[in-house]
Amino acid sequence: MKSAYLSKKNFEDLDLGFIFERLQLSSPYGENAKKSLKPFLRADIKMLETAYDRLAAAMDLYQRQRANVLELKSLLREVKQLDNTFDRIAEGETLSVTELFEVKQLAMVMRRITEALKGLHWNRTVGAYVLEPTDAIIDLLDPEHSGVGTFYIYSLYSERLTKIRNSLELLDKQAKQQLKSRIDMLIDEGYPVSASGDLRISVRDVALLSRIKSDERFTYRSDVPMYSLFSVKIGESFKTQKDQLLLEEEDEEYEVRKHLTKTLESTLALLLDNTQKIGEIDLLIAKAQFSVAFHLIRPTLTPSLDVTIIEGRHLKVAYSLERSGKTFTPISVSLKKAVTLITGANMGGKTVSLKMIGQVVAMAQYGFFVPCVHAEIPIFDYLFISVGDFQSIDMGLSTFGGEIVEIEQAIKRENELGLILIDELARGTNPLEGYAISRALIEHLSGFQSRSVITTHFDGLTSVPETTHYQVNGLSGIDLNEIRDKIEAEGVALLHEYMDYRLSEVSSLQEIPKEALRISELMGLDRRIILRAKAILGDK
Repeated sequence: MKSAYLSKKNFEDLDLGFIFERLQLSSPYGENAKKSLKPFLRADIKMLETAYDRLAAAMDLYQRQRANVLELKSLLREVKQLDNTFDRIAEGETLSVTELFEVKQLAMVMRRITEALKGLHWNRTVGAYVLEPTDAIIDLLDPEHSGVGTFYIYSLYSERLTKIRNSLELLDKQAKQQLKSRIDMLIDEGYPVSASGDLRISVRDVALLSRIKSDERFTYRSDVPMYSLFSVKIGESFKTQKDQLLLEEEDEEYEVRKHLTKTLESTLALLLDNTQKIGEIDLLIAKAQFSVAFHLIRPTLTPSLDVTIIEGRHLKVAYSLERSGKTFTPISVSLKKAVTLITGANMGGKTVSLKMIGQVVAMAQYGFFVPCVHAEIPIFDYLFISVGDFQSIDMGLSTFGGEIVEIEQAIKRENELGLILIDELARGTNPLEGYAISRALIEHLSGFQSRSVITTHFDGLTSVPETTHYQVNGLSGIDLNEIRDKIEAEGVALLHEYMDYRLSEVSSLQEIPKEALRISELMGLDRRIILRAKAILGDK
């Protein structure tokens, strides 16, 4: 069995859930389409380019005709999920009146969606997901062509049903005539009968109560405070005949529903196809809205495995910063060798850079536009990221052990073309062994066709041949004396305002900067300790 492009854990580690959760879908079929989203792989590159074309067209429509697109979304909100009803049709089960009503409603809203799409020139601009006409379904469920959304088992459906209902109407008319004659007769006899045939007799009128109770032309109904209620009987034959006709009507209505369900079976493929297209339309519009709101651009797909990202943003981090009135510093990076190393202080943003690379690549392969000024993205067979705590109590593994188990799964795919992202490799073991394992892994990955990006704070790893080295600018160029007092007063959080998170490509032999010492100085650590640490490191 072929391994997945992206594991569930890696999906979460890349904060892709933040993106998927912000798609403003209007219909249940749009939600289904979102859940069914899968990454495009190398064999799907033409399909991915087509998906980009459609997204670009949908973005253009949304920006030019926003009011009309929002009206279309309001129609999509009227779409109800009828999968259970469709299953019942396919299985030959007879639909209820309510289910037939819901199918009629769906067919009518599909027609209105079609008209809205025509108004947007959807077929000409987007060129996909055009609904099939549902006029035949509407005509079937609205034989009187009333245009109303309600549904009724019309007499037009059956000659027998027409006769039964005519007989019921005639019987009701005869019963009313008989009731009126009886009421007139009883009034002449002195009974206080209302025009509807009801009597309300005071319990104090003992004689009248006794008389009514012994008269078979009345039916006792109930007692209320101080009164007894009665009604005038009609001939028993009327009730018997009506009950019989009602049973016949129910039987014939079932036959009509059975016939309608059978007829709908021939339109089931159309309904299923249309609901799928509605889901795709809904998802496409949601992606277009998301692209406009977050200023996304179309990536360029490349045949090589080189990745180029110009001024990329990690969407979740950028969104969080913007909400607090701060700005995300865009990051540019180019992966042209098998292994790229990113170095910098622990607070320097290496992890964000790593996750940004993975997020941009994953978004591109899921058919999204990307948060960059420019991006050149290859199609990878898989994407792997090792970041965070891999500790597994169930397996009895330490953080380091869990990390190695995960990384081994990626290494086993050496014959595939992947993007491997590893944050602070071997952070969970002692430094000497951690360095050795990290160097050995980098040397091994440098022989892969895949692209690997590894963040590290170990000196010496950047000297491995055929690797690219990026360094987080961090606090370089900052005069510590100018900001020391402000940092001491306002705390370490202020460092983020001075930290430069951009990446600069440097010589592979260049030493990793000692940002931890600079930060320690800013935070007021005893000067004697700082000097001793520098001496240990061999600094002058």
